[in-house]
Amino acid sequence: MHNVADNYLRAIFEGSYLTGKTSNKRLAGLLGVSPATTTEQVKKMCQKGIVISQRYGAISFSKEGERQAIQLIKKFRLCEAWLDNELNLPLEQIASQAWKLANFDSQLMYDQLNEQLNYPRKTPFGTDVQEPRLFNESIHSLNSLKPQQKCKLAEYLDNSKVIGYVQQIGLKIGYGYFAEKVDRDFDILFLSSKEGQQQMVSRKVGKYIYVRVLE
Repeated sequence: MHNVADNYLRAIFEGSYLTGKTSNKRLAGLLGVSPATTTEQVKKMCQKGIVISQRYGAISFSKEGERQAIQLIKKFRLCEAWLDNELNLPLEQIASQAWKLANFDSQLMYDQLNEQLNYPRKTPFGTDVQEPRLFNESIHSLNSLKPQQKCKLAEYLDNSKVIGYVQQIGLKIGYGYFAEKVDRDFDILFLSSKEGQQQMVSRKVGKYIYVRVLE
């Protein structure tokens, strides 16, 4: 079972993806704990030189913290690829089970599993397996789309709630979508597919769905 520090490394990585920083509120939401709990743990990680707590509450990795997080995420995503490719586990179970399996410290085990799977490039959620990174200039949050922009769904957060939501509304990786409009009163983005199907996406979830903007 992962320790508390591992859970926070993952949450900070996911919460600061593309921006390099996250907030106490977002961490609490990702971890399902109170803001007071995250404040205390982040303080401990700052003392160990793993994260940096900036002014106005912004939280980011130190170089060492980012290195540790990436090593952890590589194991996690390799296990996701294994459960998908070899066991064909349902999507909604993959992330939670992979996180449990990724609690190993053997480099030999990692290397041999990676070789056995033929060095998978992507998880079933579209994320990079071999070279996870915090910044990726080629993709953007779905929430950044403006009306009339076209995009292709690239990846989404491997969180059980996000996975379930994406499956429920029928979004698919690699498919093209068109941003019709944003309803800010209800915080909803209206998308349509090439097939003419319309999806209403909550912007609360849209910040964890990532796309490539098309010209």
